[in-house]
This record gives sequence, structure tokens and C-alpha cells, in this order.
Amino acid sequence: MTKKWAVKNPNPELLKKLSVELGITKTLAALLVNRKIDTVSSARRFLRQDLSSLHNPFLLPDMEKAVVRVRQAIDKKEKILVFGDRDVDGVTSITVLVRTLKSLGADVVWTVPSNEGYGLHNSLLEKFRNEGASLVITVDCGTSAVDEIRFANSIGLEVIVTDHHLPPDILPDALAIVNPNLRHSRYPMKELAGCLTAFKFAYALMFSYNRTFNQEFVIFDFETTGLSPTENEILEVGAICARNFLPVKQFQMLIKPSRPIHPDATKIHGITDDMVKDAPSIQEVLPQLMEFIGARTLVAHNAKFDLSFLQVALKKHLNRECNNPSIDTLLLSRECFTQPSYALGALAKSFGIEMAQAHRSIFDCQATLELFKKIEEHRDPRLQFFLEDQLDVVTLGTIADVVPLLEENRAVVKNGLPRLLKTRKVGLRKLIQEAGLLPKTYGAGNESAGQTAESIPSAKDVAWGVTPLINAAGRFGKADLAVKLLLTNSEDEAIDLLIQIVQLNDNRKKLQKENIDKFFALAEQQCDLKNDRLLFVVAEGLEHGVTGIVASQMVREFGRPVFLLIREGDGAMGSSRSIPTFNVVEALTQCKDLLIKYGGHPAAAGLSVEAKNLDALRSQLKEIAQNQLDSSALTPQIDVDLELDFADVTPEFIQEISKLEPYGEGNPLPVFALRGVRCEDASLVGAQKNHLRLKLSNMNGKQLAAIGWRMNGYFSELKKGDRLDVCFGLEINNWENRQTAQLVLNDLMQSTVPSEFFELGGV
Repeated sequence: MTKKWAVKNPNPELLKKLSVELGITKTLAALLVNRKIDTVSSARRFLRQDLSSLHNPFLLPDMEKAVVRVRQAIDKKEKILVFGDRDVDGVTSITVLVRTLKSLGADVVWTVPSNEGYGLHNSLLEKFRNEGASLVITVDCGTSAVDEIRFANSIGLEVIVTDHHLPPDILPDALAIVNPNLRHSRYPMKELAGCLTAFKFAYALMFSYNRTFNQEFVIFDFETTGLSPTENEILEVGAICARNFLPVKQFQMLIKPSRPIHPDATKIHGITDDMVKDAPSIQEVLPQLMEFIGARTLVAHNAKFDLSFLQVALKKHLNRECNNPSIDTLLLSRECFTQPSYALGALAKSFGIEMAQAHRSIFDCQATLELFKKIEEHRDPRLQFFLEDQLDVVTLGTIADVVPLLEENRAVVKNGLPRLLKTRKVGLRKLIQEAGLLPKTYGAGNESAGQTAESIPSAKDVAWGVTPLINAAGRFGKADLAVKLLLTNSEDEAIDLLIQIVQLNDNRKKLQKENIDKFFALAEQQCDLKNDRLLFVVAEGLEHGVTGIVASQMVREFGRPVFLLIREGDGAMGSSRSIPTFNVVEALTQCKDLLIKYGGHPAAAGLSVEAKNLDALRSQLKEIAQNQLDSSALTPQIDVDLELDFADVTPEFIQEISKLEPYGEGNPLPVFALRGVRCEDASLVGAQKNHLRLKLSNMNGKQLAAIGWRMNGYFSELKKGDRLDVCFGLEINNWENRQTAQLVLNDLMQSTVPSEFFELGGV
């Protein structure tokens, strides 16, 4: 299939700025800009790669309400049902929440649909209600379950939804809906996996046992005309009333001093006489400030300084004192952290706390609030243990759900990948051993299999090795095996469960081959593969479980949206996969009158339909695609980050760009291009001879190895001496204790570089 190469051309001035201010190469700066990480602050956050970028869970809708209700259930020994989905995201979501609830002494049970399909089901709700459950917590589902939650309420079940799917126009009548995608959500990141949403809920639940939970504090800061509370005056006041470390309201005001501001003071905070000429006096501001503070505990960085100014001003102008309890984050920082400087600005930089402007009251308050949060988290060993203990499972679910590996998704996966190798969870350890990411510790001759424990797996390793095992259980209606495996503390039970899951995965591979053969053959019969802009295929007599995998393969093969359904009796169920320019959920929404049920993401969705509506659905979807997709949209495009010189491709270069890892959705493996390289040798490798291996060289005789997975179709067109343009990713090939750079081909073509270029030694 013909592909377009789109070579990116980032702004040179922007590259220079990022390179200088961040101390990185222009190459790395270019790769960041190509990913729309184009400011110093966003690039610094991206490269920081720690957990400081995790947002406050109480930013999520209904979080406080949900936590309070679960605490009530725990205290009253109510039976709690955790209801999840059967894919990896759902399985890991159940694992996180059930483990957390059990650690808090909750009476908790869990369930996951087997053959009932996605989402809540009345029969299961009724079953667990009869067994004594009074509270249901959904994970990775529930936002669209209007009818099911109405039924739950009618039989005496309260429902808390934790989910990440896009909401319908009418929300269910749940007690709480914790979902970053609700229209009124303040949460900064919308594209969370279900397991990370469940993790956030579990973290907030753990935090509810902290002494600061649901307590209101006032963080305050003064800018002054000098350092003496008796000789100098308050020039600006800032205060934030915060609950669960989130601002509830704020107070900010400039104050007109009785004397001109000294230039030395202005140099520090930037406040001039002109700025305060119309400001109120301290006598006017103090009563408003004290009313704002009320009886709440005060928090300040260097509280001794700010409180001394407050006490002097209160005594002088209102003849009163401030007797509120106070907390000094300066003193606590010295107790908790080892830092070269404990100044607020230095601590903010060290912990990745952004300050819009230093030495202005409200911005200092905001930084102090974030610092206070980090201090309390640091002082709470339960939160630290929870974070480390659950990070491995959340990493697995986040990778499997193919959410963008940016912002906190990136932080979780980056820090969670090493945790996978140190997991305390028996079942998870067996899974990563089976995937070859750790040496196996059972079975004859298996001890040396896989990588060493020092080799940290990549997100791709996890996606290709671990994800299919868990998904295989769900595809055959036995996701409960995967949940049990991740929850068990028994070595023997873990081995038994893993054996069953491996067998299911073997069955999945067999079924996948059968379905691929059948669906590809049916596509030729039911579709115009040359002209149709959307492929809609219906099969009969096939087992469910792998339509999504097959649809993904057909998208790669044909470069257009694919809908695959299996008809059984009066109905049909299936999956869709898409290309970046076509949102399948939006398309299905336009056809919702023809559907029984549907849901998913822009690039992937599931659906069920009555058999009598199949022809109408096919016609309507094809019409939508015809209107939305032109021929250019169906031509696959490869985005090339940079064109390189042959000499640039070294192990050291690959090590440099590894700062971008982990790669995944939203942060793809960088793609490079070389022009006019010489083909020295071409061969086919692999058991089925379907992979292309090349040796490439430049005019100076330097050689590079290249591998093209499933690119055997190019082989017949290649001969020694051909001049080629190639685009590729890069990896380090370890062989006999020697590291070399290897090109992983995306595409190649006969070179468009003029022959004179070669004669001059241009490559």
C-alpha cells in the first residue's frame, strides 16, 4: 500500500530555546516539539518522569461524596460489591480497589461478567443484593448504565460509579460518578484508563484516614516593605482556604502603605507605588482578612515571619490577637526532606511545583499549598506503601488500555515498569515470568528463560507479552481467572490459575487464525476492497473473543475503518477499529436507533445489533464514511520526526533519545529517515519467511542492519546496489556482548535523491 511520508520541520528558534534552558540536545528538543511538548515548563514536566505530576484525586467529580459513603460502609460492616469489566483495564481496576478495600477491613466481594457482555447486568445486581450487598462500586464501567442503576436503586443498592468512558446525554442516578470526562469535571487530564481512575479513588480512600482529610486550612502569605514587623508594613496579602488540598476560595489584595516603597523591596516582589496608589489601607483590609480566616488553622512558609506581621497589625489597628493554630511548611520541610535550600522557590523547583511568579502573595500561597500536600503525603506511611504497592497493576492496565502516555499516565508507567520486576503480587509475578520478562522459577528447564531481573521491560514488552494473557481469559468469558490470579497470595493457586490462562491464550491464538482467515475471505465477498471507505463484515458460525484483534489487523492491512460482527440467531455482536481520521463512537452514535448497545473510544468500540438491522447499519455507516473520508484520508501517512545522516545512527544516539521512553499512544517511538542508502544485501527471515532483513551502507562503507517485520512483500523488488530511502525506528541490538544500532523499518522506497549526491559522498 502506498504511504505518505510527512517529515516534520520544527521551529529552529524554539529548538534553541528548549536546548539552552533545559540543557538538552537540539535533536531531543525537536522530538519533544514534534509531540507538541513545546514549552519549557511542559518539556521539564515530561522529562522529569516522577510521580509529582499526579493530580489531586479530589479534583475528580463526586470524589469526596464517594469516599465518605465508602468509609461509612466500612465502619458499618456493609457488604460492598466491586463490579468490573473483563478486559485488562477492568481486571486491574478490580484488583486495585479490592486490595485497597480489604486492607481497610472492608467486607468486599467482586464480580466480572462472563458471557453477559460489557457493563452492569440486572441479574448479577439482584444476585449480590440477595447475598447481602448494599453498596456497589463500578470500575471501568457504569457511566452509561442508566437503566441498570435505576434497577439497582429499586432493589436497595446504592451505586458509586468509577469510570473513564465518555458520558451519555443523560447520566444514571448514581450516588456518585467519579469520571474525568463528565462535563463539569475539573480534572486536568481526561484520558485516564479505568484502572487509573480506580487507583485515584482508592488513593483518596486511603487519604481519608489522614488527619487533614476534609479539614479546612487557610494558607496565607504577606509581601511587605521590609523585614521588620514593627518598622515595616504589609503591602500585599494572599490567602487560600483549602480542603483536601484543593482551593475552596481565595483572598488577595494590595494594600496602600503609609510611606513610599523602598526600591530594594520592589526589586524582590515587583510591587511599585503606582500599583498601590488606589489600594485600600491595612485598617480596611484586616477585618475582611480575619473574617476570611475564621477559626481555621493557618499554614505559611516561614510562618514566624508572616504571623509576626499579622499580630503587630492586628494589635495596632484592631487591638486584638490571632490565636489560630498554625503550621509552618518551612520547619516541616527541614524535618522531612534533605534539600540544599529550603526557600519556597527552591523547594518548588525541586518538587516540580510551578510558580507563575515568585514573591507575590497568591502565587506563594499556591506553591505553599502544594508543598503542604507533599509534606503530608510524605509523613503518611500508608499512602507511600499504597502508591508503591499498587503502581505495578496500574501500569499494566494503563498500557493495555492504550491511553496517551503523557502527563500522569506517563509518570505512572515510567515509574511502574521497574516495579513490575519487584512486585509482591504472586500472580502478577507469574504472569511476567510467563511473558518472558523475568526468569521462570518453576518447571524443568525454565529457570533461564526470559530476561534478567535487571532488564526493565518496555511498555511494548508488557503490551505484547502480558496483556494478551489477561485478555485471553476475558475473551472466553473467564476474566474471573485473571482477577483471582492478581488477587491471590498463594503460590500454588497462582500456578494453577496461570496454567488455565495460558491454555486459554493458546485457544485464542488458534481462534484468531481461524477468524482472520474467515473474515479476510468474507471481506473480499462482502466489500469492495478498492473503493469502500469503510469495511463492514458479518460472519456466522465463529466464536466470539477475537473480533477486536482481527479488526485491528484488517485496519493495518487496508488502512480504513473496520466493523466485524458475528451473527447468532436474531442478533449480532462485534467490534470496530478505526483510523485517526474517523471516530467510530461518533459514527455509531449517529446510528444508535439501529443498535441494541454500543460503547468504546474513538479508535475502538464494541456493538450489538438485531440481525434485521444489519443491512441498514451497514448502509448508514458506509454513507457516514463516504461523507467524512476522502482518498487522502485513506492513504496511510508516516510522520517522520527527523531526517538523519548515516553517521548519526549510533548506540549513543539511541541512548540519548531513550529519555522519551516509555513509548506508546501519544508518545510514539521516534521515526527517522535516511535518504539514498545503498542496499548491500536483502533476505527473508523467520519461520514463515515473512520478515525482511537488510544490510545498508553509505559511500564510506559504513554498514547498518535493518529489520522489517512482516515486510516480505518488498523483497522481490530489491536487489544489491539499489539506492533506497528508508524510514524507521531505532533499537539497540545486543549480540555477543556487543551493542549495535539496528533500524526497525516502517517503509522504504527507491531513492529520490539525485545520483550526483552519491558521487559527492553525500551519504
